[in-house]
Amino acid sequence: MIKHWEIFCDFDGTITYNDVGDVLFETFANSEYQRALKDWQAGRISSRRNLERVCAAARVTRTQLEQLCDSQKIDPTFSELVEYCRSRTYPLIVLSDGLDFYIKRILENYHFGYLEVRANHLCFVNTNRIVPQFPYWQHTCGACANCKGYHLRQSREQGNYTIYIGDGLSDRCAVKEADVLFSKGELMEYCQRHQVHFFPYSNFNDIVQKLQELENRETQIN
Repeated sequence: MIKHWEIFCDFDGTITYNDVGDVLFETFANSEYQRALKDWQAGRISSRRNLERVCAAARVTRTQLEQLCDSQKIDPTFSELVEYCRSRTYPLIVLSDGLDFYIKRILENYHFGYLEVRANHLCFVNTNRIVPQFPYWQHTCGACANCKGYHLRQSREQGNYTIYIGDGLSDRCAVKEADVLFSKGELMEYCQRHQVHFFPYSNFNDIVQKLQELENRETQIN
């Protein structure tokens, strides 16, 4: 059995079908959301500045945001990854450059509220204003509010074998730090352009099967 595996999984568009952050700001922010998104995608601003701009533009109450969260669906095969990690006592960490409020609310809705979440923090101010806070900013790469590369690098320095699962541009910093990388969507395209080795996946069934293969291979070697 392989020891010291640590598995990190993106949230928006990976565990959930939708990018919940996008849905939040498309619903409750004005046209500043699209302007900020384009600036971030073009590399003109960091994800921290993007979040600051769109949160400042948003008008949403706690109740409205809870209702939006309660309408979101997760990939039903995510439970297979959770059970796989539980059965082997592998840490499973939800790692996001999004906002913790909606991540935790949705995970709790599906009885996964016990999972560790590392994300930016959302605060409610007055009745309908939200403000982001950045608990991991001191470790930033400059482009990310919560640099995923930092978390994987810390894990590797502690002697762990790191597995990362993602789908988007916010996962780019994790690419160079992961021992094993699972990619789809924009992240897969990024890896192909930069000739980064990865395993493609459609759902968490694919991931669990590949992890079992890697376990078996390591067992045979040892």
